[in-house]
Amino acid sequence: MKYEKKIQKIEADWILPVTSPPIKDGVIIVDGNVVKAMGIKRELSSFPCDKTIDCSNKILMPGFINAHIHLELTGLRGRIKKGLPFVEWAREIVSIRRNITENEIATDIKDGLDELISSGVTAVGDFSQTGITAKILNEKGLRGTVFIEFSRSFRPDMKDEIMQRLRKVAAGFSLREYAITVTQPKGCDYQNLDNIKFGVAPHAPYSVSRELLQDSYRFAQKKRFPFAIHISEMTEEIDFIKNGSGAMRDLLIEFGVWNDSWIPPQTTPVKYLNSLGVLKKATGIHLNIVTEGDINILKENNVSVVYCAGSNKWFGRNWKYPLKEFLNRGINVAIGTDSLSSNEKLNIFYEMRVIKENFPDLENDIILKMATINGAKAIGFENEIGEIAVGRKADIIGIDIEDSSFNNPIEYVINKAEKVSFSMVDGEIILREI
Repeated sequence: MKYEKKIQKIEADWILPVTSPPIKDGVIIVDGNVVKAMGIKRELSSFPCDKTIDCSNKILMPGFINAHIHLELTGLRGRIKKGLPFVEWAREIVSIRRNITENEIATDIKDGLDELISSGVTAVGDFSQTGITAKILNEKGLRGTVFIEFSRSFRPDMKDEIMQRLRKVAAGFSLREYAITVTQPKGCDYQNLDNIKFGVAPHAPYSVSRELLQDSYRFAQKKRFPFAIHISEMTEEIDFIKNGSGAMRDLLIEFGVWNDSWIPPQTTPVKYLNSLGVLKKATGIHLNIVTEGDINILKENNVSVVYCAGSNKWFGRNWKYPLKEFLNRGINVAIGTDSLSSNEKLNIFYEMRVIKENFPDLENDIILKMATINGAKAIGFENEIGEIAVGRKADIIGIDIEDSSFNNPIEYVINKAEKVSFSMVDGEIILREI
């Protein structure tokens, strides 16, 4: 993103830095695209600036980070029956996607990003099978990691083709789903995309061959790309990795990607991936069903976990999510909405409240960190965003105060806020409602 070298002073009723105490009647000084100073308004009143932005009657805080989303599926809102068993849901997804054009996907992505912006998201971790999210993210002024996702590649003989595609991503190309050839989306110059990172995302241990899992992980490590994968999402996956049978095996056969030589590892998905050496500093999506041994492995490998509470609610999954167990072990847990094919909203406020419903005794400041600084680590932006602090990028949102009878802005954000009226990414305003 191009920005003028200017000093902006942003004044607000409250500043909620997330990693330090809230500031009443505060001000943030932004120098270019980074935070220069922060404090009480009267103490910084004489700080020289080029522009003052009045955010009276607002709470300012770091932008939310949606650490896992499939923006290409935004157009599937309401098209799939809520609560379907996972395998039936997967069949529906594949069937619908066959008939969606790239132009329709681009429109869906734009619609999804508009929804995210209005609810305070400034950065995303998007799982993309086309790669076109990068250009649209940049156009919208947002930040994010575009994880190039590949699935239905369980046969080892498919590995070389996928790896060739990934190498072309590194060279500035994009994937096109279901195509053998790779083309760069029209008008998209990846060399000029600011604030966008690329990531590698084999879909899941039940849909990608062990050979491809290992090669794609080594590729990501070599290129220093973030690496993410769905893990231990549902019982069908657990059963398949343990014994190689069941509905998941039937689905792979139906999709024409079954590997007759595959021998089930007879363990958990986490332990299986660990045996392949692909977990170190990875990001694991979901991790709904884990053992104590799994949690130990996640901790040892410094794996970030993305909790998709709204998606679990949409599927009607009634088991207890192991959030407390993750947090007690010091595992980094972020928040993701997943897609509108398996959630009602793309809204982090909603996700935080679902988490609060599930864990009413969980401290609000922990939930807020999951939505901000923890997400930064999960998508590869650690020490850049996710908090308001000197030296961090100026990704800031403003929440209107509709009820001033509160003393704790954290509680207000978690319990009462619905949307934002101000959003800044990299020092540039992308949303401002008067």
